[in-house]
Amino acid sequence: NRSKEKKFTSKLKKLHRIQKLQKRRQTIDEFKNIERAIARGNISQLTSYFNSRTYLNLANGVSGYYSNNQVYYVLKKYFRKHKVKVFKFSKIFTDANAPYAVGSYDFNTRNGRRSLRVYVSLKRVKNEWKILQITLN
Repeated sequence: NRSKEKKFTSKLKKLHRIQKLQKRRQTIDEFKNIERAIARGNISQLTSYFNSRTYLNLANGVSGYYSNNQVYYVLKKYFRKHKVKVFKFSKIFTDANAPYAVGSYDFNTRNGRRSLRVYVSLKRVKNEWKILQITLN
């Protein structure tokens, strides 16, 4: 019986590790989708990630909680004015409860290229990842 218990416990631990790795991979995939949308300046691709209340903090002074419709229009206007040239997440942290990613957003201005630091955090809502916060500064 002890031998069976040890085998069962070992298999159970292995299953938990596999499930944890799968969740981590899924989270990374979500951030890659968000990264592609931002890199293209395509806010429409982000709409499924907007939560009912998303916190925005933008370099132009916009700061606060916004509804999903407001987030769409605020970001659309921001991306139109600050057309992304290069965007990439440099680090993705996949903590199960509060994953986030940090990256760099480059765009051209009259005075040359400018770079902003980007922070995006996610939250699980009804079994879907939603953007909790977007910071560009």
